[in-house]
Amino acid sequence: MNDSKILFIIVSGPDEVEKARQGLRIARNIAREKLAKEVRVLFLGPGIYLLDPSNKHYKLVSDYLTALRESGVHVAACAGNLKAYGLEEKFDKKLVVADDAAAVVAEAASRGFITATF
Repeated sequence: MNDSKILFIIVSGPDEVEKARQGLRIARNIAREKLAKEVRVLFLGPGIYLLDPSNKHYKLVSDYLTALRESGVHVAACAGNLKAYGLEEKFDKKLVVADDAAAVVAEAASRGFITATF
């Protein structure tokens, strides 16, 4: 393991699910193999739609979210986007925490995280 800290920001929605999947896969693999000191994931913008259980890609996403949780990865979603897209009551609160995206990014920056956007 090295001392790197990585924040994965998932902005790709259902129309770009493969792009989002790659980000989630890399985050999972880095966390599972302990290739970084800390890994976090933030869903933002259209990426929020991937957290909708009625989305046809949800099973794929929820499998990654479960694996991330099991590896100790903090996964957050922009609370404002959840509300704007009508998903604040639909997303799985056991797998994802609603949070202020600006605060998540600012904290990550102050703690020396690099960002990877998918």
